[in-house]
Amino acid sequence: MRLVSILMLVAMLAGCGPLEGLSRDREYPIPDPSEASRSSSAALSITVADVGQGDAILIQSPTGESMLVDTGPVGAGRFSLLPMLAEHGVDSLTAILITHYHADHMGGLAEIAAGPDARLGTDDDMKIGGIYERDEPGDNGSDLPADFTPLPYCPRQAVSPGQRIELGDVSLEVVAGDATLANGAALDPGDPADENAMGVALMLSYKGFKMLLEADLTGGGGEPPYDTPDIETLLAPLVGDIDVLKVAHHGSNTSTNQALLDATTPEVAIISVGDGNDFFHPHPSVTQRLLDSGVTVYQTERGWLDLDGPVVAGGDVTIEVDEDGEYRIVLE
Repeated sequence: MRLVSILMLVAMLAGCGPLEGLSRDREYPIPDPSEASRSSSAALSITVADVGQGDAILIQSPTGESMLVDTGPVGAGRFSLLPMLAEHGVDSLTAILITHYHADHMGGLAEIAAGPDARLGTDDDMKIGGIYERDEPGDNGSDLPADFTPLPYCPRQAVSPGQRIELGDVSLEVVAGDATLANGAALDPGDPADENAMGVALMLSYKGFKMLLEADLTGGGGEPPYDTPDIETLLAPLVGDIDVLKVAHHGSNTSTNQALLDATTPEVAIISVGDGNDFFHPHPSVTQRLLDSGVTVYQTERGWLDLDGPVVAGGDVTIEVDEDGEYRIVLE
């Protein structure tokens, strides 16, 4: 499917309930998204939010459901994501999915739940149907444990590889999680387990459009003692051809290997990255690999980019998908 056009645009909210402790030993069923409120038919919208050095992706289905995949670092929930949700007309979320337990992917969760007044348990708390998350955190590099606090009192559910989350006609398949693939293959995440390798990767499908959301999944890159397990090479043939790749790990050299690009042949790649980050993301080898593979690259911020070619949005990057599956990139 071809990228049909690029538009340049110049472009709070009541909650899960009062703050209470949550136990993973209890089950809190998440409501069926098909029972969420419906709006008039519209194109699918996927916004890779500019949260600095972190990840947060808003999915708005044509049938009215809205879901966040990750919530950015601390501060992003209140100062970036709540205003962005308001601009997109989102006053409730069917669900939030936390891909793994690093603060740059989950730090904004409680801020989103608390709403603009930054206090949980008040009238402007964000309504959240439930929280999906991976099973258990690895011991290596987890900023927060599975029973993280503060947390809104929401239903919580661990996702499993092969599971599908349906938002109307939009399907989100868990293609990897806890170092296990959707075909049941279990991979070695290292000892102690690499938290990035344990993260949840999602395949989004709608009307023939496909987008792979990799979170911080690893591809065997990095130098000892920071080398990583290669999840991507075995995942790639299961994924197959896609239209858009949300690049893993902010363009780190631990991810986005050539085997992944050869098997998935994305037309567009989006890197969520922050200026002045401490990790020198995106790595020039990753950016060059994408460009050499004929991929059009967009970044939310410049980061440490030192090559010509990628488009630096300086803000959110949105993919709009029509009912026939054609898509366009919108920079806000």
